[in-house]
Amino acid sequence: MKRIYVFTALCLIVSLLLSPGMALAQEPKEIVATYMQAGTYDKAAEELVPAFEKATGIKVELIVAPWDVLNQNHITDLTTGTGAYDVMSGEFWIATVFEHMLPLDDYVKRDNYGGDFIERIWSPGPSNFYDGKRIGVPYSADAYGIWYNTEIFEQCQLKAEWETWDDYIAVLDKLQTCLKGKDIAPMVHYFGQIEQPAAIFLGMYDGYLVDKNGNYALDREKAIAALNKMQSLLKYNPEGVLGFDFNAGNAVFLAGKAATMVGWPSFIRANADDPAQSQVVGKWAMAKFPGPGFPMVSAWNLFISKYSKNPDAAWEWIKFYANPENGKKFMLKYGIGSPFKSTYEDPELLKTLAHFLPGQLENLSRVKSLPWTFAAFEAFFRNEGDFHQGKITAEEMLDRVQAEWNEIKVPEALIQLADAQGLMEK
Repeated sequence: MKRIYVFTALCLIVSLLLSPGMALAQEPKEIVATYMQAGTYDKAAEELVPAFEKATGIKVELIVAPWDVLNQNHITDLTTGTGAYDVMSGEFWIATVFEHMLPLDDYVKRDNYGGDFIERIWSPGPSNFYDGKRIGVPYSADAYGIWYNTEIFEQCQLKAEWETWDDYIAVLDKLQTCLKGKDIAPMVHYFGQIEQPAAIFLGMYDGYLVDKNGNYALDREKAIAALNKMQSLLKYNPEGVLGFDFNAGNAVFLAGKAATMVGWPSFIRANADDPAQSQVVGKWAMAKFPGPGFPMVSAWNLFISKYSKNPDAAWEWIKFYANPENGKKFMLKYGIGSPFKSTYEDPELLKTLAHFLPGQLENLSRVKSLPWTFAAFEAFFRNEGDFHQGKITAEEMLDRVQAEWNEIKVPEALIQLADAQGLMEK
């Protein structure tokens, strides 16, 4: 009888050891996380992997790819339900697959996460939602802005204060008079980077982007007025500006050859403060991006796939990557715009970045996210390029754009985000 009890006990132990649950418990969890190949977000992730694996025992494989490849990989994986990726980096460009993302509200509530974010960045639009549920956590934030040469403004006895684009244009007129005869332009923008001027249009236009029926459309009268006002900016720019890409536009401001510049701060901030690359060190500051429209935002989010085998482990990675400490660190080290309010109010940073942080925070607090698919965006900026070249009128441009938009279905997720941000026709 004793032998039977011993044999039964041994069988039970072996059974438990071989059960799927026990086998899983003994194996270290593994997750796959994706990032855009940019030398910023991906490098920050690489830096964190060793510390994360040591702290949690969770193994991390990073998959890095260019922007277009990254987006297509995500769309393919989610539409097929493959589940190759646990944590995915993305923006509204992949809204067609938002329904396949895991809602994160329970995690956020359980860990009391999110209170450190800039309110607008943590809200629908910059933060991605689907059916009223949070699916994305923003880990970067950059907003279109205007920065100016403080030395030139002092010499011209002007202040960089404006609420509307009409106010800004009035300042440009005064700068043009003050700078007459000098090789300095009142303004510079990379108009030759044809996808970029759309951000100025969005700042000037205060109408809807999606109509009542859930289709792409614009308030025609307001859109024509905004386009023509944007076209009027060209005369304040250097000769040849319609051929300026990012590098050419930035170079003009860095050389002290423009009084103001409109664009992405993250593309120039570090260089502008570097004596080896800039003639405006200590002579520039961020100003408000005018209305009545909004500053365009770039806010990358981290998502968890519904098909992830380890969603809890994936959430741990998100928290480890996106937090106030890293927000400050990554902005200084990699130039990643921080989505955390504490970064812009940090006493230590304000000693050296007082010319940048307050203005950037103000602009980030007003941003909205585009409810356009890439096809819709491309239809707009391609035709806008012809408009700036003088090949078509504003009316003709809108006719072309609308004809292309009529063939594009708006993803339900982007209809929801447009409505949540006040960008849908009432």
